[in-house]
Amino acid sequence: MDVRLTCNADNCVNNVNGLCSANTIKVKGRNSHSSSGTECETFAARGVKNALSNLTNMNIPGEIRQLFTNNTIEMNPNVKCDADNCVHNSSGKCIAANIQITGPKANVSADTKCETFIE
Repeated sequence: MDVRLTCNADNCVNNVNGLCSANTIKVKGRNSHSSSGTECETFAARGVKNALSNLTNMNIPGEIRQLFTNNTIEMNPNVKCDADNCVHNSSGKCIAANIQITGPKANVSADTKCETFIE
């Protein structure tokens, strides 16, 4: 299943025009009862050091395909999740079709949230 993940964590090295360019992200929030207890553990602030250290998790084929289309979302990350109380968590994988990560002023992963969380 293709996952559409949108993100407004503008300072994240993986955010490309509101889409996530990571191959795999991890949502953290083991005992959460709301989205405020979650975070995108994959978040890394923009900068040369973080860009280089995140190269191995880049979805390069998806990014290249995305350059040539405005009609479809080509960057579909694998979303791992440890938020056991979320209805979208299926054996540690998020099965929601549309995932929204927020954190417009985030500088660290704790400043981000998974707004798709539903208990």
